[in-house]
Amino acid sequence: MCGICCYISLNGVPIDSAGFAAMNNAVGHRGPDDQGTKCFEGKPFAALCHRRLSIIDLSPAGNQPMSESERSLWIAFNGEIYNFEDIRRDLSRYGHVFCSASDTEVLLYAYKQWGEGCLEKLNGMFAFAIWDAQRKELFAARDRLGIKPLYFWHKGDRLILASEIKSILASGLVRAEPDWTALSSPWHYQVSPSTGFKSIRKLEAGHSLRFSTAGLEIKKYWDVEPSEGNISDADAEERLKGLIEDAVRLQMIADVPVGSFLSGGLDSSLIVAHMARLTEKPVRTFTIRFADTDQKFEAGVDDSLYAREVADLFQCDHQEITIDPDIVSLLPKLIWHLDEPLADPAAINTYLISKAAREAGVTVLLNGMGGDEVFGGYRKHLACLIAEQYNRFVPAAIRQSVFSGLSNMHVANAQRGFKHLRWLKHFSKIASRSPAMRFMTADFAAVSPELYPYLFERTSENGCYEDMPAVAARSSYLCRDGLSYLTRMCLDDTKHFLADHNLMYSDKATMAASVEGRPPLVDHRIVEFMFSLQPHFRIRGRKQKYLLKKCAEGVLPDRIINRPKAPFGAPLRSWIRRDLRELVDDVLSPSALKNRGLFNPGTVRKLIQSDQEGKEDNALLIWSILTREMWFRTFIDQSKGAPPLI
Repeated sequence: MCGICCYISLNGVPIDSAGFAAMNNAVGHRGPDDQGTKCFEGKPFAALCHRRLSIIDLSPAGNQPMSESERSLWIAFNGEIYNFEDIRRDLSRYGHVFCSASDTEVLLYAYKQWGEGCLEKLNGMFAFAIWDAQRKELFAARDRLGIKPLYFWHKGDRLILASEIKSILASGLVRAEPDWTALSSPWHYQVSPSTGFKSIRKLEAGHSLRFSTAGLEIKKYWDVEPSEGNISDADAEERLKGLIEDAVRLQMIADVPVGSFLSGGLDSSLIVAHMARLTEKPVRTFTIRFADTDQKFEAGVDDSLYAREVADLFQCDHQEITIDPDIVSLLPKLIWHLDEPLADPAAINTYLISKAAREAGVTVLLNGMGGDEVFGGYRKHLACLIAEQYNRFVPAAIRQSVFSGLSNMHVANAQRGFKHLRWLKHFSKIASRSPAMRFMTADFAAVSPELYPYLFERTSENGCYEDMPAVAARSSYLCRDGLSYLTRMCLDDTKHFLADHNLMYSDKATMAASVEGRPPLVDHRIVEFMFSLQPHFRIRGRKQKYLLKKCAEGVLPDRIINRPKAPFGAPLRSWIRRDLRELVDDVLSPSALKNRGLFNPGTVRKLIQSDQEGKEDNALLIWSILTREMWFRTFIDQSKGAPPLI
C-alpha cells in the first residue's frame, strides 16, 4: 500500500518542482519506505510520483514509478493484487519477462497485454495511474468496492490525481473551496463523487478514468448486480465457506508480518480463525478497550473480553490496548488524515490499533470490514424490517401514541446511558416513514427531513431534501424495482456506506500509522455471491448474518457467533458530555456557527442542550456537526492564513 499523485498538462505546462515535491510529501505517511518521481517533458507534460510502503518484494526492484521493458508505460500504484502470481503465469505464456517479484510489475504488464480489460482479471484493492508515453494518455482505475481511494481535479487541459485530497491541495494549483451542497449532506459522510471540496471529486468505486487530447472520460467497469436466485442452504454454505477461506489465504500473502484487528465479533473472529488454520505461526492480533467509566456511560459491550477469548482459543499473540485518549488533541489530527468531512469515532480506534501494530513491527492488518453491509448485520436492517410489520399490524393512532409517550422519556442520566430505551425511542421516530426514507434516517447521526431545514442555513441553495444529489443517489438503490427490501438496504449500504464511509476511514486511519489494512469479506467474489442470493440468507426470522453464522459453526464458539451486536465505535456519548464539552461549546458557539453560515446556531444549541440533559441521544449528530466545523478550520480557514490545528 502506498501513496500516488500525478499531474498532466496537455498544453505542456510543467508543474512547479516545489509544488510537486509538496504533493509527494503530503502523502509521505502512506509510504515511508521509499519515494520516486518521473517527469515527461514536452507537450503534453506528465509527472508521476509515488511513496512506497513495502509489502511485496521489498527490494529496490519494486520501487515506483515503474516502467515495462520498452519504457513506454509507467505506473504509480497503490494497493495489492492478491492473485498476481496467477496473472504472472498467464502473462509469461505471452512471452512477458519479469524483472521483479512485485505485483506492481504484473499489473503493468497486464495492462500492456489486455488494456483496460485487465481490470476484469484483478482480485485485489487498488488505485493506480498508468502514463502511456506513446499514446500520450493517462489511464487510472479504482478497485471494484472502493477499498483504495483516488481523488482528482480537472480543469481544461490539466488533471491532478492523488491518493489523498491534501496532496492535490499541496500542488498550489487548487484552491480549498467548500462545496456547500455536499457539506449540507444529511449524513455524516460524503456520498460519491462528492468530497466536500468544490472542485475535487472521488473517482467512484468500480470506475476507470482516461485523460488525453480527446478529453476526460470516466467509465464504469464493474457494479453489483443483485439477482436473488435460488440455491439450497447446503450449497450456499459450502460456496461461501470456500470463498471466505480463499479470500483470507490470498490476503495473507506478504513479505512483511501480517496480523489482524480482533474485536471478538463474528467478522474479525472468523477471519482470525481462518488465519490460524493457514499459518503455523501464532496470529498477531490487536484489540482496544476504553476506560470503565466511558464504557458504563456508553452502555455498550466490552469487546476486549470476547477478543481475549478468541485469541486464547486460537493461541494468538494478542495485544490489548487500554487507552484513555487525549481526544481533544487527537481529533484534529484524524480530521486532517481523513481529508473528507467524515464523522465516525471508529476512525480513532482504527488509528490507535494501527499505531500499536506498527510499533510492534506488524505492517499488514486484516479486518472484518464489510461484514455488516454485505451480510445484513446492522441493527437498522432488522429494525426496518420489523417496522414493516409494525406499520402493517399497529394502527397509526396507536403508533402516534407510542411515539408521543416515548418522546418525553430521558435516554440517559448523569451517570449512565439507557441503551434499549435509546433504541426504542429512535425506532418510534423512523418506523412510520416510507421504506426508503426509514432506512436513510435509521442512523443516529442522520438528519431527518423534518429537522433538515432548521439545521442547515443554506437549504434554499440545495433545493428540497429529496432533490439533493446525495439523497437521490441513495434513493436510486433503495427504490429499485424487483428486489426485496432487505437486498435493497444492503445494496445501498454496500454502494455508499461501505465505500464512502467505512472503507474510506479505514484506509485513511490505517495509513496514518503507515499500516496496510486488508478486508477479506469485501473480496468481490463474496460480494457478487451474496447479492445472488435470496434475502433469507442474510436475515432469517430474527437471526442476522444467517449464512455467515452457519459458516462459523464448528469454527467459533456459539458464544462468539451469537454474541450481542457491538459496533466498532468509541465511547462517544461520554466524550461529548465530558472530555469534549468545552471544545463543543467553543467550536459550536452561536457566534462561530453564525460566522460560518452552514448550521443554524439556535438549532445546534437545542440539540446540545437536549443531549446534555439526557432527553435525547444526539451525540453522533453533535459529533458530525463538530467534525464538519473543525474540517472547515483545518482545510478551508488554513488556506486563508489561519493558524494550523495540528
